[in-house]
Amino acid sequence: MKSYRAAIIGVGVPVGGGVKGGGHQIGYSHARAYQRHPHVELVSGADINAANLKAFQDVFAPVAGYADYREMLKAESPEIVSICTYVGLHREMIETCARAGVKGIFCEKPFVASPADLAAVRAVAEETGVRIIVAHIRRMMPGYQAIRAIIDSGEIGQLRLMSAGIEGWDLSEWGSHWLDMFRYWNGDKPAQWVLGQARIGETRGYGHAMEEHAVAWFGFENGVRGVVDGGAGMVPDNSMWPSVEGTEGLIHMAGEDEFKVISGRGMRVEKFDQLTPEEAHHASWADAVQSLITWVDGGAESPLGLTNMAHTSELNLAAYLSIVEQDRIDLPLPDSTYAEWPLEELVRRKKHAI
Repeated sequence: MKSYRAAIIGVGVPVGGGVKGGGHQIGYSHARAYQRHPHVELVSGADINAANLKAFQDVFAPVAGYADYREMLKAESPEIVSICTYVGLHREMIETCARAGVKGIFCEKPFVASPADLAAVRAVAEETGVRIIVAHIRRMMPGYQAIRAIIDSGEIGQLRLMSAGIEGWDLSEWGSHWLDMFRYWNGDKPAQWVLGQARIGETRGYGHAMEEHAVAWFGFENGVRGVVDGGAGMVPDNSMWPSVEGTEGLIHMAGEDEFKVISGRGMRVEKFDQLTPEEAHHASWADAVQSLITWVDGGAESPLGLTNMAHTSELNLAAYLSIVEQDRIDLPLPDSTYAEWPLEELVRRKKHAI
């Protein structure tokens, strides 16, 4: 297998993070995955924050550091690049990387900020042949894969409803995980329509307007429904973990590595604790990187690849467009004039009304 030079755009904070609207260490997760891969060399990182960049270089030495990612692309010629910045920056960075000769891009989620961005990314991928994957790594985790297998086996009958509530979060930064997972559990069947509603205040985070509370209700072509409540948890424990309902049973998650199954066979709890949480985390990132390398090497497209992940992005954007347009959005996503994060339009309307 060929070896590849990798780089990170947006290295993240050295400690802490995770606060809504604040910084995260997600660039470190990408970097560790590259350093652990036998055929990838992590050569550089770029960040506009000098202190964060210096801390990243200290942890992953020896790596070069750049304030401008464009200079990094010219100087280092990486073949694999992770984009770990805010969503509004993704399109431009993807286009720049692709036209600079980057062969594979590992982009954070939410993937793009607008329908126009999604169309542009699809176009540049077609133009340059760049391979793009999106960091919906839960598809690589054994607990989620086991739920998919139970659904496919028919144990809980015909799939009817998938639901999740996310206390204190939104439909994009956290909610996009569940939108993608619901697609995965439903065999990646196409979503047909989305209805969304939201309360918008003055909250901003990750470079864009964020809702205080929003709900997406959506239907798939096979009649399955999904609901993501971005702002409130659900019973019995007000947790964010999803439930899956079938005609003959249900599945309720209690965490990344544990879920309860109730079916005609009785009730049981399944646990996936052979690995520590840290080991499971590393393994899912390793599988994601390997799927990109395999694709770049000429193998099959990654399950996290653009062809599949564009549908998750459409579902996410359609929820916000439904909120803005106060109407159901039918999929595939229609041509739209929105070239920015859709909630920005609601913010302008609210200010104008005042």
